[in-house]
Amino acid sequence: MIYFKLMLLNMTIVLLLPILALQAVWVRKKALRLDEPSGAREYRFDSDEFVEQKSQDKAHFFIIGDSAAAGVGATTQRHALSGYLSEKLTPLSFSGLSLHATTYFTSSDVASLLPSLQTPSTCSALVSMGVNDVTRFASLSSWKKNLCATSEHLTNQLNYTHIIYTALPPIHLFPVIPQPLRALLGYRAALLNHALKAHVSDTPNTCMLTINLMDKASTMREMQQSGLMAEDGFHPSSAGYAIWANQVVSVIEEYGQH
Repeated sequence: MIYFKLMLLNMTIVLLLPILALQAVWVRKKALRLDEPSGAREYRFDSDEFVEQKSQDKAHFFIIGDSAAAGVGATTQRHALSGYLSEKLTPLSFSGLSLHATTYFTSSDVASLLPSLQTPSTCSALVSMGVNDVTRFASLSSWKKNLCATSEHLTNQLNYTHIIYTALPPIHLFPVIPQPLRALLGYRAALLNHALKAHVSDTPNTCMLTINLMDKASTMREMQQSGLMAEDGFHPSSAGYAIWANQVVSVIEEYGQH
């Protein structure tokens, strides 16, 4: 069924290609480009050597991925995902947090990044990727391949105990993207989320977090007025990052990851 939907999507893209191409060029030229926020990307929750030695069995938490993971849309890392999570992942649960994310990273870039990571013996991770796969029209097969490569490397090479994949956001509500491009990108995001859901259902120690930002029946205008998106109309605001962090913590508590 997913390949039938993909075929229909591709046919629609071909029919609307002149309009979509013009809109894509317009977005790239007119959209506000925000930098990654400044601030700490490494957090140590154990304040002294004695405590650290007593806490060697605690997991280190990694945030890996794209511009959203990097906090674009927030003024500082303190008010981005990493900062909010560092306040919530107390020393009772984790020894520290590390952020490894870069603007424009696709799932292929994330998979290529992993061999360079130096990690402690016990780790958990939040992975945010896929939006750039959508906007660059990466194939569904490459998305699936990169999901498998990411899970395999984190689990078998780096010994991660749990991997939380963040579902792609509702791109069909992003204010900066005009119609019909916004609807088509949103549909592509939904297809990638469908494949992600299938991946985590077949892969131990992984789960999928769908961030509950807006009601399913919400409109683009409601998203624009919600205060949950940054001024570029593409990334979360600090308020959006706070909600994301809270829901990550809920998943961690549900699965009892330490």
